[in-house]
Amino acid sequence: MSQFTGTQEKDLTFKGELEPETGPDAARCPNCGSYALYVDSVRGERVCDNCGFVVDEGLVDLGPDWTTFEGDDRIRAGPPPSVMTPDKGLGSMVGNGLRDAKGNPIDARSVAALNRLRRVSRWTRYDRTERALAPGLAQLSSLSARMGLAPAFRERAAILLRRTIEAGLSRGRSMDAIVAAVVYLGSKQLGAPRGLHELAQETGVTVHRISLTAKVVSRELGVFSRASRAADFVPRFASQLGLDAAVGERALALVAQAGDSKILEANSPVGIAAGALYLASEDLGVPLTQAQIARLTGVSEVTIRKHYRLLKEFLSEKENPLEAA
Repeated sequence: MSQFTGTQEKDLTFKGELEPETGPDAARCPNCGSYALYVDSVRGERVCDNCGFVVDEGLVDLGPDWTTFEGDDRIRAGPPPSVMTPDKGLGSMVGNGLRDAKGNPIDARSVAALNRLRRVSRWTRYDRTERALAPGLAQLSSLSARMGLAPAFRERAAILLRRTIEAGLSRGRSMDAIVAAVVYLGSKQLGAPRGLHELAQETGVTVHRISLTAKVVSRELGVFSRASRAADFVPRFASQLGLDAAVGERALALVAQAGDSKILEANSPVGIAAGALYLASEDLGVPLTQAQIARLTGVSEVTIRKHYRLLKEFLSEKENPLEAA
């Protein structure tokens, strides 16, 4: 699509028109004298329709800045809004500079007045909801950085956090628990869930409180997503443990085989993924201890051994059905 598409001719000005008129008649072609001039908005030129002479070039668009950040019918200049700031980046603030527009230093009396304006700007910049949202977004950014979450996860969690505070669900609840809950729900919605134990280790909030807060937020806001599966955790755990791709693929195959039966139906998906990784490493002869998996996944070594035995028993029964009978 051309960059001049949708530009009206009344909004177009040429460089020659921005300077004082020098010719006897700017509306006529200087080559043949014809008045049949038209604007070629694709090339940014004004051309004579009679002889094809290029009368002027270098189109300057004085119209509005059309963007598609917020839809085809919006006109806006500047960067797109961001959900990671309380006012979505649309507010204004007094800067920290101590020089005027010409670069000259500001005198002491003006500096005192400017400092007062800065304080008033900080007090009045946000409304009540945005002031409550500011510390939550700061905690969300810190938690996302520690967990290595991608920008899409941060933005989804920030949207849920804003809706949570606007609905009044933050009253009487810890902001740490709310931030952990929205990260938990947001990652589940995007199909790459984070375990409750992982969030508990990073935030210091108990697993029970994060789970309870997430249930309240999900119920009140109508935020629903599919249940977590062991296959969602296996690739990430395998990558963080530094395992070969073959081990991860073997663990995914084990989880897929066990998923067809009901033997692991009521078990934790994180525990199943941990047990599958341990069994896959054993089958392929890769050195991996239960303690290493436990430190990463947040589940105990007892839980890993439990799911390891369940998977191994299921596979042995599947391979030798007559012996199992």
